[in-house]
Amino acid sequence: MPTMQRQYFIIDAFATERFTGNPAAVVLDTNDLEEPAMQAIAAEFNLSETAFVLPPQTGEGDVRFRWFTPTTEVSMCGHATIAGVHALVQSGRVSRAGNESASLRIDTLSGTLTAFVESIPGQEVGQVIWLELPTPQLVDYPVAGVELSTLLGLSPDQFEADLPIVKTQDNDLIVFAGSFAAVNDARPDFGKLKAWQSKRGLRGLCLASSKTLTPSIHVQSRFFAPAAGVNEDPVTGSVHGPLAAYLAEHGLVPIDDNGLAGMQCVQAKAGGRAGVVYALAQRQHDDTYAVRIGGQAVTVMKGALV
Repeated sequence: MPTMQRQYFIIDAFATERFTGNPAAVVLDTNDLEEPAMQAIAAEFNLSETAFVLPPQTGEGDVRFRWFTPTTEVSMCGHATIAGVHALVQSGRVSRAGNESASLRIDTLSGTLTAFVESIPGQEVGQVIWLELPTPQLVDYPVAGVELSTLLGLSPDQFEADLPIVKTQDNDLIVFAGSFAAVNDARPDFGKLKAWQSKRGLRGLCLASSKTLTPSIHVQSRFFAPAAGVNEDPVTGSVHGPLAAYLAEHGLVPIDDNGLAGMQCVQAKAGGRAGVVYALAQRQHDDTYAVRIGGQAVTVMKGALV
């Protein structure tokens, strides 16, 4: 591994204060790192994801991101993208004139994504980073309630029978529980869940409920991904694009006359870290949804890899 120093950040994404939201590592100037070195660095940080920032790979991008869990590379990671853009802003590599917003096009394994940095005057955490995600592709994925019960530690009647289980293009399942309490009650058998996900080529499972404790929160969720090396992710940005489209499609959130649904989403580990994800779902002429997620971020530490 080359010995040149590289700046890194530890950033809490989907957070307005330190030690909340979802932490991600971001490493800058990694164009000469080989994949095994990136994987080793991600394992050393031992966070759910580490983002590596490289020069663009296509004529469309301004920059390129790669994301690694401690055990594998993933094709999409929302919170580490929010963290990566935040790091570029903090290091002066994304410029804004005064309070103007800025945009950044990011080459990834999921295509070229667009991020927007929106200034919020008067706030200590003075920006929201918005990310346009790929158009959600949701496919019904029937699973017996008894099977889910064994995996998630819930009884069959704690699942929402009227809402179908779907698989996203990121190979995540979206499963709705019948209540906020059921989401909190889940106690997965991570060994069984890892084997089950691996056998089916799944990355993760989002357990959600629209029956929240307050009307200002449209959905509360948890995300389990032992097959990707993360038993439970505190806040998973990438699943909230498909989740927003699902909520809009099934009438679980209001949609205005222009086909736009805006929502505030909370993801929280039971008794642990939580974060807020803003999401927009815009119905298109072909009845698909264009989706955008947003969140704030806080730098916790920074330094140099030697």
